[in-house]
Amino acid sequence: MARFIVREGCPLSGEMDLRLESLSKYIVTSPSWARSLALILILCGCVEIMSMLGSDKTIDNPALFPLFAYLVPAIGALALTPWLTRRFSGKLDLGWSGLTAAIGLIISLFISLSPILLFRFSFSLFFAISLALVFAFRMLLLAAVVDYHLRRVVVPALLHSGIAVIGASYFLGLWFVQISILLHISFAIAVYVFIIVIERPMKANFKVGPLELANAFLAHLSEGSRKLDDFFRSIGESVVVPQVSLVMQREGKEEIFVTVPNVHPGPLGEIGGSNLPKVLHGQLGNGSMVFHGSASHDFNPVDEVEVRKVGDAVLASRPSACTNTGCTRSARYRFGSVDVLAQAFGDTVIAVATRSPLVTEDLDFALGFSIMKAGEKYFRHVGFIDAHNCLDALADGVYSGTELGMEYLGAAEMAYAAAAQQEQVRFSAGYAIRKLPYSRQEGFGDLGVQVLVVDAGGQKTAYVLFDGNNMQTGARDEIRKRLLSLVNECEVTTTDTHVVNTISGRNQVGLRIGIDVFYPLVEAAVREAIADAAPARTAGTTAWCRGIVVFGSQRISQIASTVSGMMGFLIPVAIIIILGAFLTTAMAYFLLVY
Repeated sequence: MARFIVREGCPLSGEMDLRLESLSKYIVTSPSWARSLALILILCGCVEIMSMLGSDKTIDNPALFPLFAYLVPAIGALALTPWLTRRFSGKLDLGWSGLTAAIGLIISLFISLSPILLFRFSFSLFFAISLALVFAFRMLLLAAVVDYHLRRVVVPALLHSGIAVIGASYFLGLWFVQISILLHISFAIAVYVFIIVIERPMKANFKVGPLELANAFLAHLSEGSRKLDDFFRSIGESVVVPQVSLVMQREGKEEIFVTVPNVHPGPLGEIGGSNLPKVLHGQLGNGSMVFHGSASHDFNPVDEVEVRKVGDAVLASRPSACTNTGCTRSARYRFGSVDVLAQAFGDTVIAVATRSPLVTEDLDFALGFSIMKAGEKYFRHVGFIDAHNCLDALADGVYSGTELGMEYLGAAEMAYAAAAQQEQVRFSAGYAIRKLPYSRQEGFGDLGVQVLVVDAGGQKTAYVLFDGNNMQTGARDEIRKRLLSLVNECEVTTTDTHVVNTISGRNQVGLRIGIDVFYPLVEAAVREAIADAAPARTAGTTAWCRGIVVFGSQRISQIASTVSGMMGFLIPVAIIIILGAFLTTAMAYFLLVY
């Protein structure tokens, strides 16, 4: 049995998914502007009723004050901020504008009105403080959403509080205006210092700040921008990975191209290599099936260009002719908790590993490479597929040197040795692809479901491939049980495409759409593949994909750790800087007055 090197302190693939999942709590999507406007009207209406019922002698015409100090500034900020950001070469939709206006109003109301219960004659001061905080909040949010260059967002950020200062000046007098101006200046400086402090860890490690990264991520979500790809390329590293393929030429039928990449289709959405299965399918032909090999988020291609380089390498190694006419009957082999379905085609073996119903995440490339090398004692080309077909909660990945890693190696070696001894008989192959009427948000990628059926000596084996990121626990077993009425053996796998994951690692096949809903389409595809069967010849190939730029060792873990660590000291730093802003304002006001 091959030896493994244990990598202590190395985050597992599942831990990387967990880290990505944990970052989603820092991501906010904006509600519709109409909902924000409704909230603004309700809050201001309540304050107006309170002012009409009250008898505050410190403010002239108190019933009009909420209109000019709260309502008009909030609605003005909602309506005009998108236009003003465009004037400074930025872009903000009404949803985000409404959200910032509504939150700004809540900050203003809470800070200005809450202290009245304790400090009866302090409204002017606390209202001025609330507006400065609104300004600071808008600076930070617009820097994250619109443009991390503060000079381009400071004027749009000033819109809400600026209108409020002008509107309230008639009621609160010159003193209020003076203290408001001082507070705005102090808080602008405080925000600038705050950003420098929080950006320092990420810039030191990755030469890019969190606000710049947030800009790129939100631009990806809203516009499909590729700025994030540029960032990942800047931190990526070049690798060499093998990719085993099996070409099936059929009499009078379309060619089938089975391939097993050892790069990972991540990290999420359209970023990096997340749509790798579809891109390779487009390059390799309509009859191509892109299975999931052994790779974690460390091996995410940095962009689609790198994915196409993988496809080019595979096409360059494509065999000129298919001469093998035989294959073994498929058989299952078990070692520990790992189950392997193996079938040999001449000098090429295809092995599919699963632990269902036990949850398993990605196999590390080093482990997968060792498993492939173990098979080369028996076969020239070893296609090792991680079925990726059982998930409910995010779990640890599988690494070399672990007990589970040894089980995978043991099951694979058992399968290779047995398959090499089996008789190879003439066979036929059928293929079908079905685009499913479900969205990415429902867990299904663009390729839907693909089926390969191999009929070897009367034994029909179905390989079912969903374009999705894993399967809900139990789904694989239920589908397989139902399909065994049509075929003698089958395995249900997923491509691990991450286009179905916008900001979360959990969107597996069967989570949102039940098996009973989509199974009839799967059965129809299997029947179609059986009917499509024709005598076939095969040829295997191993392409060495060189110079593929991937995220690099532990990059996802490092980014997630840096962001999580940064979040840990945000509140203490913010409190210190805000207190500094207040002290600076007090000193400046004292010097001006006295």
